[in-house]
Amino acid sequence: MNKKRKIRVLLGSILTLALVVTCGVVYQSGSKSTPNEKELVMENEEDSVDQAIKTEEREDSEETADANTSNVEGTRDVEEEDSQQSDAAGEQAENTESAEQTDESQDQAAQDSEAASAQVTEQVETAMAPELNFTESSLMEWPVNGQVVIDYNMDNTVYFPTLNVYKTSPAIAISAEVGSPVAAVANGQILSIVENEETGTTVTVDMGNGYQAIYGQLKDVPFQAEEYVSAGAVLGYINEPTKYYTEEGANLYFSLQKDGTPLDPLQYLP
Repeated sequence: MNKKRKIRVLLGSILTLALVVTCGVVYQSGSKSTPNEKELVMENEEDSVDQAIKTEEREDSEETADANTSNVEGTRDVEEEDSQQSDAAGEQAENTESAEQTDESQDQAAQDSEAASAQVTEQVETAMAPELNFTESSLMEWPVNGQVVIDYNMDNTVYFPTLNVYKTSPAIAISAEVGSPVAAVANGQILSIVENEETGTTVTVDMGNGYQAIYGQLKDVPFQAEEYVSAGAVLGYINEPTKYYTEEGANLYFSLQKDGTPLDPLQYLP
């Protein structure tokens, strides 16, 4: 645009110079030209200058129109680009929302499946659970085969060889070889499995109606708390005796209680 303007300015200068030269020639020619001829020449020159100026103005107007058109097209392109970006952002937001809804549905389905599985497991365990109905007239099975080396007695004291003391005894100790299986004396549900300094690994089983059987000096117990056991099921195996029973040798510590009160196990064994 600057180049064209320079050309127009140069053209105008040339025309002006030509006009000046022509006027000079006409003036010098004097009487050779009539006044009408001089005026005609002057008018022609003025028309040429006016035509050049109009041409320049028209070209400027066209350039301005072209520039405005370019600006409008540029604005339209920007608006279209913004619209495309907005549409893309909206589509991405919809996809994200859809993905989140899918994840929530999957999580809910997984939770429902876990709940249903837990309910089925509970129902199966309940159906398989043995009846817990130990009573005063019930008889237990012997947990191991062996001799009673320490008797039950809560009225009189009993001698404990390893401790070399006489004291009351809330349980019996039945001698057995290390590794011998220990059987559940009746149907029950395991309440706890703990480590005790005196009785080693100790399992407490609920047999119903407030009766509990306590087994000590065990190892390799295959059950967990709250699991059910049937009479005769292997609860574990005889372990090496703790330091409280080294003189007595390997044995099963066995206690029977009713509502937390010790009972004589031998009264319930055949």
